[in-house]
Formats: sequence, C-alpha cells, structure tokens
Amino acid sequence: MRKIIVFLLLSSVFLSGCWDQRLYKELSVISVVGIDGNIGDLKAYYAYPSSSDDPTKYIVLEGVGKTAREVRINANKKTEQTMDIAELTTILVSEETAKKDLYSLLDVYYRSAESPMTAKVVITDGSTKKFLELKENFPKEIGEYYLDFIQSYEKASIYPITNLEIAANQMFSEGRDLALPYLKTSGDKGLPEGEGIALFNGKDYTGEHLTLRESTFATLLGYKKSDIVELAYLMHKNGKDISVGFNAIRFKKKMKVTQDGSNIKVKYNIYMPIVMTEYPPDHLDQKQKRKELETFIEGRVEKDIARMFKRSQEASSDVVGIGEDIRAYHPHLWRDGKWKEIYKDIKIEAKVKVKIVRSGSIR
Repeated sequence: MRKIIVFLLLSSVFLSGCWDQRLYKELSVISVVGIDGNIGDLKAYYAYPSSSDDPTKYIVLEGVGKTAREVRINANKKTEQTMDIAELTTILVSEETAKKDLYSLLDVYYRSAESPMTAKVVITDGSTKKFLELKENFPKEIGEYYLDFIQSYEKASIYPITNLEIAANQMFSEGRDLALPYLKTSGDKGLPEGEGIALFNGKDYTGEHLTLRESTFATLLGYKKSDIVELAYLMHKNGKDISVGFNAIRFKKKMKVTQDGSNIKVKYNIYMPIVMTEYPPDHLDQKQKRKELETFIEGRVEKDIARMFKRSQEASSDVVGIGEDIRAYHPHLWRDGKWKEIYKDIKIEAKVKVKIVRSGSIR
C-alpha cells in the first residue's frame, strides 16, 4: 500500500496542466459577427464585451480583406488579446452580401473546431454595422440578446429553427431551400426588428423576403408548430372594423399531389383548432356566430398561404420543402426535369378548416 502511495505522489509531479487550456483573461470572446461586402472585398465586425463587470458594454472590432479568414486575421491584429469564437451566438450577413454564395462566407466557420454549430445565421436589411453600433445599449450581453431575440420568433412559429449546421444542410439540399431570419432596424434608436423570412435559392439570397404572417405559414407548412401561434385580423362587418385575434392550438396538414399531363397540382388540407383571444362582438356560444367567424378566418388564412406560395414561387425558393415530398413519393415527377423549373409553374392550393374550440378563458 505504501509503495502505491509513493508511486502516485511521484507520478503527480510529472503531470502537466491542460495543454489546450485557454484563459478568458487572455481572450476577446466574440459573441456576434457582422459580414458586409463580397469575396475579394470583404468587411466584418466582431463584437465582444469590454468590461467583465458590465457585460452590456462591448467593443466592435473591424476587419477588411479579400477572404473571410484574412478579414479575421486583420481584425485580430487590432486587439491586445486573441479573438475567440467559441461562444459565438449570431452571424449577421447583409442582404447584398448574401446574394452571392452564402456558403463561401461561412466556410471559415464550418472548418473551425471552435465554431459552435448552434450559432444563428441572420440576413440584415442593409449593412450589418448598424446592427452592432446602436444608439442605445442592449439590456444584456449583445450575443445573448440576439440569440434570445431570434429564439423568441422561433417559439412563436414565425421563424423555423435554424443554425449553422441546418443552414449548411439546406444550402446543399435539392428538395428544400434555405429560410433565414430577416431583420431590419426601426425607430430613432435603431433597435433590431423581425421582418420575415429571407428566401434563398440554393446558396444565394433571392433578394425577396416574406412578411411576418407569410413567414408564419411557411414555417407551419414547411416545418412544424412551435410553442405558440398567434394571429390577428381585421373583420369588416356592418360598416364596422372588428378585431379578430386567436391562438392556433394545432396545425395539422396533409399534402396531395396530382398530375394531369404536364400540369402538376399540390393541394394542402389543413385543420386548425383555435382559441379566440379577441372578438368584441362576443356571442360565440351561438353556433351561427361561431360558423360565421370560422368561415372568415378560413378565408383569410387561405389568402395568406396563397400569397406566401406566390412570392416563393416567383423567387424560385422552395422554403416549404415540397420538393422533398415529390422526390420521396413521386420520383417520376422529379425525374421529368429540374425541380426548380417545375416548382415555379405548379399550382398550389390550400383548403383550411378552422374550429373554435374555446371562445375565451371562461367558455
């Protein structure tokens, strides 16, 4: 026993510390990156906390170069510490930059073992610089703020859940196009605001984005309902505007594909039970009143879905992923030609069935 103890004590002398240890005091921990320009003429912005006592205060480093790696090297020379992206939460890419091969800009993150694949990729209205140099401080660390901001839209079923890993898979997918959050700044303080989903065709941003409501239905049809789905419309009745608000409890969809010669038709049958959250006229205990309101909501939802598909088809962006179903269950249609050429011309319809299951908290 004594020999074992002596051996262990002697062995401990030769043990080294963690060879890959990195101390925070020696690092500039980047939480948000902004990318402007294109390969050959790139500019990027790297935000990191400037105070350990107050994480809401941060510094933005700027780098320029011909490649994404050169830009980072250039920015790293401007800090006394080493830049570290292990806690990166958000990558902002300007809309003009995203129009030319988004993957080529993100390749540097996919090849780095330090890069978290859970980081969000976001398209911005205009330069990303204004999204990092705001007139008012964030209420929390900037990376945490942007992560929570995007996730709040994901939980509301407005944005599909995306990150670096999912984005890479969809950029190379033949049956589904990439859908990324699109942000703009608003108000005097220039705070970020969700604008909808940016529509991609392969690796390129099409320059078109959906509205928030259209984004909601694209997410529901192409992915799945998240925590909540809140919708509101204005109903014109008897010369008055009536507020109509509701939460969708479920969103069940069934897709059917038919072909008549060269004409392809895709039809969605949707069942959406709802809970009313706003309807001043009330009297929803009456069957006729409920039916009238259900019919109104069905019509408005069908129109919104039709507009969403129209804009997506015009942009040649299959964000809903119809191509995945076509390839899996209708391979003869997939082989007839390139899917994107077919997708632009197919007829897509949605038939919605709404049922009011609760008209309020007490009924």
